Amino acid sequence: MFRDESSHVIKKAKAKARRKGHLIVEPGLSPDLRNRLSVTPEPRGKALSLVVPRSRPHTPSSPGQLSVWSQDDSNSIMSPSSGSWPVTPAGLGLLYNLAPTCQEQGTAYFFSRYVTMDETACHQRFDFLYDVWKPVSSAPDREVDGVLASMTAVGLMGLASLTQSRDMMEAAQKSYGTALRLMNHALVDPVEAVKDTTMLCVLILGVFEMMTENMPRARTIEAFQEHVKGAAALAIMRGPNQFGTSAGKRMFGMLCQRVVISCIQKAMPVPEPLQELFREMVKSQPPEDPSVWITTMMFDVLQIRFDIKRGALVDAEIIVEKLIVIEEQYDKLVKQIPASWHYRTFKLSRHHPAVFGGFFHLYPSLWHATIWNSLRTTRILILETILSQIYLQSQAYPPTLYSDRYVDEFAKAKRKLRHIVQDTIASVPQHLGLVNPTDGSIEGLTPMAPPITSVEVRETPSPPTSPSTRSDSVSSSGFSVPELKGQPNGLTILDVTGARDPEDNAHRFMLLASATSTVVWPLFMVGMSSACNEESKSYIIDRLRTLYMETGIRQADSIANLLLEHDTSAEWLDMQLRPNHHHMLTLPPMMKFEEYELQLEGLQLERERAEVDWLLV
Repeated sequence: MFRDESSHVIKKAKAKARRKGHLIVEPGLSPDLRNRLSVTPEPRGKALSLVVPRSRPHTPSSPGQLSVWSQDDSNSIMSPSSGSWPVTPAGLGLLYNLAPTCQEQGTAYFFSRYVTMDETACHQRFDFLYDVWKPVSSAPDREVDGVLASMTAVGLMGLASLTQSRDMMEAAQKSYGTALRLMNHALVDPVEAVKDTTMLCVLILGVFEMMTENMPRARTIEAFQEHVKGAAALAIMRGPNQFGTSAGKRMFGMLCQRVVISCIQKAMPVPEPLQELFREMVKSQPPEDPSVWITTMMFDVLQIRFDIKRGALVDAEIIVEKLIVIEEQYDKLVKQIPASWHYRTFKLSRHHPAVFGGFFHLYPSLWHATIWNSLRTTRILILETILSQIYLQSQAYPPTLYSDRYVDEFAKAKRKLRHIVQDTIASVPQHLGLVNPTDGSIEGLTPMAPPITSVEVRETPSPPTSPSTRSDSVSSSGFSVPELKGQPNGLTILDVTGARDPEDNAHRFMLLASATSTVVWPLFMVGMSSACNEESKSYIIDRLRTLYMETGIRQADSIANLLLEHDTSAEWLDMQLRPNHHHMLTLPPMMKFEEYELQLEGLQLERERAEVDWLLV
């Protein structure tokens, strides 16, 4: 009447346990079957197995000695590519979701963004960090040194920016305060002050000061300026001995980059002691390294900019001539760049939205692409300054810089500017990681082979001018007055951000300086250029938005908003300046300069007399 349901109940219990993820091993099973761990009901013969590779047992030489891997054990280490990597059954992975500590989160974020990240994403790379600093211990109660506290502060600030977490922000501020106290303590000791670890701590804290979003803009730029001032003083204190290691050179180069940004913002030249140190470092650099000469010429541009700002240079012709000389030096530098640094130009066989105009450049590495764009951004400022100076002086009364030479220089600078803008845009696909460096393909699209050497930029020919039109443009005083077509609106060496007021200027500087992507600043310069049309600007804005969505770099989105508000109309750049030998006074061939001055003075008196007569009427 009553059946023995023991076996039935046991089977149901086992099935229920398997559904809950419990592992049941029957005592009567063989050792091979015992190792088969099944967490979900599966068909027979398909039980999941935890495969452990065979390894040679290692016996410590002494009881107190820890077992370590030797070089001979490398073939037994598991790896995903070896086929021996263990398969985690579904559901068991949740058992290992251990919450990391706040400090571990900060250092992990710092390493992911500033150390191990590929060079496409950061112009403040600390990939040399282990050449300078070694973690003492991984124990939770270890002593925190200045470098570790600095890394934690920067990492937590980055996480706080992404997550908008107030707790993360407070933890970042605490770590920053600890790092600051440790750094100040090291600076008091003359021996500790000149160590590489102290300089590394200063540079990492400089990143924190550039990315503090909870501070007012003026306070942020002030903190950045103070950081640069202190770091420069520390570099001068360290002297030429800091160039004895590769890491020392890298840190000084990083400092020079920040000094240049600071000097641009303050309209000051690079301090002479730092220039002397840079020249000292150059002695140990390869002579064919173009990056050295790019920095040197940037120092010269900053000096000219300072002389103009303080009123030492006021003559437009002298300013233009000095800038033309620097631009010619850049031309020579480009011709001297080693062949191994050159890029190849590809044209896609089909349309791709991330490639503007179907053309893109392929560089030997992203570091080479960054150096090329650094060269281009400075040339954009120089060329825009030459163009605006010649144009504005041609609109003056009487017009100057309107001879054959400057008309030719205007056309040459315009042609170069358009080429540089196009070349910078062509570097974007590789900067954003879309290009396969082996064959130049982009997401399955193979470029047309072979690569082309260049893409020609042709100027739109201007319509011919009739004699009646030319006569109308000549005033009664004998001067040729070109038709006014707006004002120059591109960035120049005198206006690097295009900001309307000092507050906005400081904000834009911090956006550009703190952006961790090497392509943000070049795209900003191109998007603000007079040679950038609406189509190019739309492409740049789309790429900046994509960069923000894929990497979380908020500065890219903010720069895109700035470009969206910028007026790209540049009709003045399309004006064809022509040498008009009658635009001045119609002079006899042998008229002396004194007679010319008298005639010019007479014309000015007649003009003033006519104005007085008009007022009397």
